[in-house]
Amino acid sequence: MSILKEIFLYTSQFVSREAIKKLFVLDSGSVEYSQFMQEVMTYPDTSRNESISDFIFGIDENAVISRISQVSGLYMFVDYSTITSTINAVDVKSDVFRISITIARPSPENQDQATELLWQDKALDALTTIRKKMRDDFDGQSAIFWMKFPTSIKPFVAHTLANSIGWSMEFDVQGVDIL
Repeated sequence: MSILKEIFLYTSQFVSREAIKKLFVLDSGSVEYSQFMQEVMTYPDTSRNESISDFIFGIDENAVISRISQVSGLYMFVDYSTITSTINAVDVKSDVFRISITIARPSPENQDQATELLWQDKALDALTTIRKKMRDDFDGQSAIFWMKFPTSIKPFVAHTLANSIGWSMEFDVQGVDIL
C-alpha cells in the first residue's frame, strides 16, 4: 500500500463513521476503489471522535475550499508536504513525511467571543487526544513511526476556508523505505 493510502487509512480512525461515509461518493468505482473503501470502512473504532463530522484529506487548495464550504461542524483536515529521504551508514533508507492535522470548525460571522472560545477548546481537546494516541504508535509491519517529535500545535484561523477556526498540529511521519 502506498504511504498516502496508509496515512489516509491511519488518520481516518480519528473521525466519525459518518465522516468516512461522506468521503466515498461514487456509486460504482473501480475494484481498487471498492477495496479501499471497504478497508477504510472496516478500520477499528478504538479512536473515533464522534464530534468530528467531516474528514478532508488532500493538498488541492480549490478542492479543500469547496469541501470545507459544505461543512457545518467540527472537521479534521489532513494535508502533507515535503518528503525527505536519508541513507545511514548501513545502507538503510529512512523517509520522513511532513504532515499537518487540523481540527477546526466554520465560524459564523455573528458568533461571539465566548462561543468561539468554546469551539477552540473543543478543537484543541480533540487534537490533543489524537496526539496522545499517535505519539507512541509504531506500525511494525510497515516500519512507520506515526509521529516523530518535535511537534508543533498552533491556532488555526482561515477566512478562505469558511471562516474556520481551530488548531493545527505539524509533525513528521517516519518510516524505513516507505517510498
